[in-house]
Amino acid sequence: MEKKAYVIHTKIWIEDEHGGAVFGAGQLKILEAIDKEGSISAAAKKMGMGYRSMWGRLKKIEQRLGKPVLIRKKGGISGGASVLTSEAKTLVEKFKLLQQKINLDAKNALDEIGL
Repeated sequence: MEKKAYVIHTKIWIEDEHGGAVFGAGQLKILEAIDKEGSISAAAKKMGMGYRSMWGRLKKIEQRLGKPVLIRKKGGISGGASVLTSEAKTLVEKFKLLQQKINLDAKNALDEIGL
């Protein structure tokens, strides 16, 4: 009998001491999009979201973390711009490392039990 190859998937997020979600994959995608696109508006468009929805999610991220995640430059003729704060960049990098580690650990556990 041929052995099938299985793939394990994980989903992680960080909660506060009260069980409230603080940061996860959705927030990571938003911050990565803003970092790549250089503005909230461009990131929202790229993700198929409305600007207002993106803005609301950013406010929630900042409230949950208790600190700003963006340095914003108001629009004008050339338009606005947003860059991640150094703390937000560190959070993005560390969360991605956490995801990689957990995915590797999960894959190893799957291999170990022989599925």
